[in-house]
Amino acid sequence: MLWIEKYRPQSYAEILGQKSPAGRLSSYAEAGNLPHLMIIGRSGVGKSCALDIFSKQFFIEGSAENTTVLPVAVMFSQGHDYLSQNEKFSHLYQKNKSVIANFKHIVKWHASLQPLSAPFRIIIFDGAGDLPKDAQAALRRIMEKYSKTCRFVFVTESLASLIDPIRSRCVPLYFLPIEENTMRNHLKMVLEKENCTDKVSSENLEMIILASAGDLRKAMVWLEIMALHGVTNLADISKTETSVLANECVSLCRNHQMTAAQKIAEDLQVQYGLSASDVLLLIRNEFGDMTPESALIFADYDLKIRTGGNEFIQMNAFIAELCESV
Repeated sequence: MLWIEKYRPQSYAEILGQKSPAGRLSSYAEAGNLPHLMIIGRSGVGKSCALDIFSKQFFIEGSAENTTVLPVAVMFSQGHDYLSQNEKFSHLYQKNKSVIANFKHIVKWHASLQPLSAPFRIIIFDGAGDLPKDAQAALRRIMEKYSKTCRFVFVTESLASLIDPIRSRCVPLYFLPIEENTMRNHLKMVLEKENCTDKVSSENLEMIILASAGDLRKAMVWLEIMALHGVTNLADISKTETSVLANECVSLCRNHQMTAAQKIAEDLQVQYGLSASDVLLLIRNEFGDMTPESALIFADYDLKIRTGGNEFIQMNAFIAELCESV
């Protein structure tokens, strides 16, 4: 079992560095009520764990039946292929309608289901920042119609990615990057439990903490690779399959093969679960020396992504502009 699963938090107390949002979720569960929520924070800080724990605490029976998770990024990037082939949604799929129309139909269907031994159901929009603006506008009306039987939870890295009518209907909970000292203590505890204290030097441990930038999931993966596979150089870990793909993406851009480069950028988001910001950083690391024009392109699209632009659209536009400039 991977360490990220073996040491996955099973209670609010085990979620590192998120006392305030975890406490709010716990109080909602104890009160037997929940407002619509926005869960805001970067990857690897405990958002999904906290929601899993809340669901099990709130729905003593039937947490899986009363909770629907919609992987928004995958739904809108793969579109009809995903909806028609995924067993959770294929029975609701309408092939003659658009992806957005299918999305609205799926949300309405799940929102209208009668909760099992509970006052309401929960729909979680994972990666809500990838929701097109017209889909968000439709959700506003669905939220109003089904508010008595369903609660909506939007999980996103950026508050700005959601439209004002959605934000005004939700209570925001912020999950912050894990502090270095908190992460250090946790990683040392894991090494002790796995009898691997002597497998990772203190210098490498500090490098993991610094490079992960508050992302505990990433730090745990790197720690396991170093401890169990004899890797002693963090750069060797960093040169992963995703880095190789990013390097290939840069090569395709330099050869003006825009469509192929866009496909790699999309695969990095969909198949490897990276955010657009992560993909942008990977491509930047593989790009090498920059001209002022290239630097402006990277900066421009980094700003667009961080301020709520649709990640797939912005990445496609970024690749197209990069292909023209190099």
